[in-house]
Amino acid sequence: MKHILLLLAVALLLATCGCMQSSPEAAPTPVPATIAASPTESPVTAIPTREPTASVSDNTITIEKEGFSPSTITVKRGSTVRWVNKDSTEDPALYNPTHRIKIIGVYTAQTLSPGQGWSWIFTNTGVYAYEDLIHPDLQGTVIVE
Repeated sequence: MKHILLLLAVALLLATCGCMQSSPEAAPTPVPATIAASPTESPVTAIPTREPTASVSDNTITIEKEGFSPSTITVKRGSTVRWVNKDSTEDPALYNPTHRIKIIGVYTAQTLSPGQGWSWIFTNTGVYAYEDLIHPDLQGTVIVE
């Protein structure tokens, strides 16, 4: 019994001594840049993607004598909507090509001469009616999701 206990103590001591030795640090294993589904398939590079975000040009409303184009637009909350006056006339005595946008209950823009634009950032969701104060027949809607 003494011999078994002695052998057990020696084995434990040897095992402990082996764990106490410092081993050289292993170099970190590099993370592979490619992913392969099987050994027979070619590796495919993983490319992160993101959803495209609408630019201001995607949210542009043009103003012409015939009306707003588009007259109704749907945008995400936080989007900028731009109105651009592309109206013109050969005889300003017969027709006024300036416009003034009013987002009803929110804000009234300055007068827009031909070629000028004005932008508004929609920070809250909702349905916003807008109109032209100089040409009251021109009306539209911005839907903010």
